Amino acid sequence: MNLIKLAFLLCIYCVSVLPVVAGQLLLTNGTLLDPSDQSISKQHLLLDETGIIARLDSVPANFAGQQLDISGKFVIPGLIDMHTHAFGNRGPNAQSEIMGPGTTAQVVLHAGVTGFVDLFGNEEQLFEHRRLQQQGLIAGADIYTSLSCLTAPGGHCSQFGKTRTIASEDEAKQHIAELAAKQADVIKLVSTIGGSLPSLSPVFLKASVDEAKKQGIKTIVHIHTLADIDSAIAAGADAITHLPDDAAITAELAQRLAANKVVVIPTLACDTDEYEFMFSDVLQSALAKQLAAPRIIQGYQKAASDMTPEQKQQAKQRTEKYYLSMKHLVAADVLLLSGTDAGNYGTLQGFTVHREMEKFVASGLTTWQALASATSAARQFLGKPAGLQAGAEASLVILDSSPIEDIRNSQKIFAVVHKAKLIN
Repeated sequence: MNLIKLAFLLCIYCVSVLPVVAGQLLLTNGTLLDPSDQSISKQHLLLDETGIIARLDSVPANFAGQQLDISGKFVIPGLIDMHTHAFGNRGPNAQSEIMGPGTTAQVVLHAGVTGFVDLFGNEEQLFEHRRLQQQGLIAGADIYTSLSCLTAPGGHCSQFGKTRTIASEDEAKQHIAELAAKQADVIKLVSTIGGSLPSLSPVFLKASVDEAKKQGIKTIVHIHTLADIDSAIAAGADAITHLPDDAAITAELAQRLAANKVVVIPTLACDTDEYEFMFSDVLQSALAKQLAAPRIIQGYQKAASDMTPEQKQQAKQRTEKYYLSMKHLVAADVLLLSGTDAGNYGTLQGFTVHREMEKFVASGLTTWQALASATSAARQFLGKPAGLQAGAEASLVILDSSPIEDIRNSQKIFAVVHKAKLIN
């Protein structure tokens, strides 16, 4: 027996006789699907609130913690929504469902979303809810947030409530320093060049990105046009969110995004699912019905009856434009992350993460890549341990069927585990 094989066997032996304590959770006989390395294995998974302790080939003797047999089930890392607004769900005909960060964090867990990035809301409310959660005083999916939105005076975000505005490089430095002191997880900046609202200039955008880099915080730029993408690339932004409205991303622009390692959070479902909500059976899925108030679904049914043929045609043309952008992004191997822009029409908190992955596959990503966009790749962007290896977060989704076979199986949720606690 060679030394490498001997060391491997000793490692398995050591893991199998790890000391166990009450408060641990052992998932037995499941199939582990790890998007971080595209591996499939049948092993037991030992967890506690600090993270994944080990992957085991045998059940430890005299195990004192909670044990769950998941034979025939599939385990993936918990999903992350990389772009949301946690005030609730918004439906047509004034049908809205107000939640706030605390309630949203609990609701989305039932969709397997164990973390979300709020990219603009009530700054103090977001700060306080995250603080209470980090201290273990309130439950729910992990809250990550930009806290505020940095925009031009009168720019996008300002129409929705109080936000931070930048009219000079000194203001950019001041705001980012203050957000850094409040431990913002990311910085959100707004570029809407050529739009109806004022935009941060390329100069102010670059100054803001440079300051965020000094503070060690990644930047996500809200874009509206192709010119905004050029500005974000020139500024050295880490990511952009949304797809342009004025035209599709070209193959050449997609290649420049890839070459500059700019991540894209397309929010594709937000831009295309409003039509699907009205004219398909998407909202009849078990998960959608579980997560949305009946009045939200009824609002879309009413909106469908009011939609004119011209509006239907415009919606189809918009959808074709967004999918053309996605085709070029996928071909250029741009890193895509799943974000929903939930809180807007055509989205449901939690549910739309699954729709985004489904649309990624329709755009040309493999099921592994789509799954990674909402799990391992999202965590890596946030600087968190990814995958299903020891040391990764103990937040998981247990599925009845494999999403690698069909990404729509991500909706077939048997149970959710958040920080080693089981949620049915």
